[in-house]
Amino acid sequence: MEPSNDSTRRDRGLVRTLPGLCLAALACYAIVALVVLPEGSPSVAGRLLALAAIGVVSVAAAAVARWAPGWARGLGMLLVGFTALAVLLGIVAERLLRGPSVGSLVGSIAGVAGIVLIVIGWRRLLAGVRHRWIRATSAIVGTLIVVQMIVFPAVVALLATNRARPVGSGRTPADLGLAFEDVRILMADGSELAAWWIPARNEAAVIVLPGSGSTRDDVLDHAALVADAGYGALLVDLRGHGDSDGRLMDLGWGADRDVSDMVSWLEGNGVTRVGLFGLSMGGEIALTAAARDPRIGAVVAEGATGRTYQDDALVPASNPIAAAISWEEYAMVRALAPEPEPMPLIEAVRRIDAPVLLIEGAGPSEAQVGPLFAEAAPQTIALWEIPESPHIGGLSTRPQEYRQRALALFDETLG
Repeated sequence: MEPSNDSTRRDRGLVRTLPGLCLAALACYAIVALVVLPEGSPSVAGRLLALAAIGVVSVAAAAVARWAPGWARGLGMLLVGFTALAVLLGIVAERLLRGPSVGSLVGSIAGVAGIVLIVIGWRRLLAGVRHRWIRATSAIVGTLIVVQMIVFPAVVALLATNRARPVGSGRTPADLGLAFEDVRILMADGSELAAWWIPARNEAAVIVLPGSGSTRDDVLDHAALVADAGYGALLVDLRGHGDSDGRLMDLGWGADRDVSDMVSWLEGNGVTRVGLFGLSMGGEIALTAAARDPRIGAVVAEGATGRTYQDDALVPASNPIAAAISWEEYAMVRALAPEPEPMPLIEAVRRIDAPVLLIEGAGPSEAQVGPLFAEAAPQTIALWEIPESPHIGGLSTRPQEYRQRALALFDETLG
């Protein structure tokens, strides 16, 4: 039985209306995200400028979808659709896993709209191809290439610069029998970082820096290690983490300047000698901060590998495509990051005058980059490799030796 003219008209109307509905869903998400998702209190002028940009892009996309030639409509829909897919995977998915919210739910709808636009975009772009199997194969291959070479690097960059704020577990130094003060440290730009201060008994203190996506309660055991030896311990939530102000940056760009403000705070509280104890991203921040600030007398860094393209390139990529993707990822991070790119770690370790204990386990790239750092600065860096240790698991893997080595460095330089 042939379909009626009414049903055919309804189907065609739906096909014509669907792109507009998808664009409207994406515009709604962009507006909701502007209000709900940003960290760091964007200015009113910034919000108005972003709203204007959303309006201009939405009108332009609608105009292309309505009046442009078929191939141009297809390209426009693919551009918008793949962008929405990257946003869905890089921003929305993580927040949705943490629990439903206005931003994540609207973002999920926008992500589905992006996928629909990708399907429609390929259909319009390849409408002139006669054979159905050629159209389907071209669309599948094209999607895989775009996802691998553009969407995936964009997702990595979005995760590095727009992750949801991690929260603490509720543990405090009191759970380990340590007396402490709950303080907030003022940064040079007016932001405040939340911290716990375990007072020093010897006018020397160690700043304990957690890794990416971690908070100060994740380094309690390392802080207890130095506090039990009489040193003060300052445990800090980095920007965008825990109870601190600011926007999260998953590679720690700009945090080395914050460390200098922490050193100044300690000096204002009677501390005369300062060391750094950093894990993973915290270790990378510690190395960069020690290269910038001569007041830092010693560094223990565990699991530091790299946070720039130059660091990543120290370990040769398995193939040219992987190298190109790595370059793309860091280029997109530079475009999205709230702070400028720091100096490469290989350059930072050459500039450090203080002694460094570099601890490397079995994490990604640790076995490769650790010897390179030690070779670049043999006069200051002592490399300790723990091949059976997981990433930043040295204290639990070899607790007694770990304590001895870390305290020996601090005793020699700060004690």
